[in-house]
Amino acid sequence: MLVAFGLGCVAADDPKPACNQQNAGQMWPEAANHDAAARSKLARCGELQICTRTVWRYRWESVTVRLDQLPGGSKFRKPAECEVSAAEPPEKPVVASSTGSN
Repeated sequence: MLVAFGLGCVAADDPKPACNQQNAGQMWPEAANHDAAARSKLARCGELQICTRTVWRYRWESVTVRLDQLPGGSKFRKPAECEVSAAEPPEKPVVASSTGSN
């Protein structure tokens, strides 16, 4: 479970580098280059990108997509394993007190 929590924060903590000749063929988030479990999870969640060369330039391209990322796919929900867990505790409900002053 510690690995799954760490993967959720990878994209937010690791700024995407410029895609150029030096990192062509590399994946982003960086953890995907070294960890097969991270690569698999990021691919399932549609967050894995690879630096590729097009005709005129280099650019980051998504390797996979989720159904909810497709046009018109808003009726599909993001898989639970792809949700980032909030680091903050849930808000406490405000309880109205019934102290009457006469």
